[in-house]
Amino acid sequence: MKKIILAIFCFTILLCGCQSRTLQNNISQIRIAKAAELEQQKTKTQRAQEIKNNLLQLEEIQSAAVIIEGKTALIGLRLKQASQKDVVRLKAEADILAKQADDSIDGTAITANENITAMIEKMEKERELS
Repeated sequence: MKKIILAIFCFTILLCGCQSRTLQNNISQIRIAKAAELEQQKTKTQRAQEIKNNLLQLEEIQSAAVIIEGKTALIGLRLKQASQKDVVRLKAEADILAKQADDSIDGTAITANENITAMIEKMEKERELS
């Protein structure tokens, strides 16, 4: 009986020691995540705004919404009515302009779909508020 109680006591002590390491690791991960958010000394929001400004140089684009996740830019385009036919060309140009605006971007996901663009705009506003 004494051996069982001793084993439970040792197991409890062992578990208590693991908890402090977990907390310490979580704090380290938070610091790494905060440091990773800054790319080229800019936040994701600042980088997205630079891409957006670059995209709005195209006359055919009425507005744009940009979200950066890792090394990918999610881009929603609202096109002027006359340019609806050239969607493929505008997406290709937007890809080039986004990568020129931010060297850290490896890939883009670009849409001119109204519903998806609205979702990206909503995400963009939520990130600006936080």
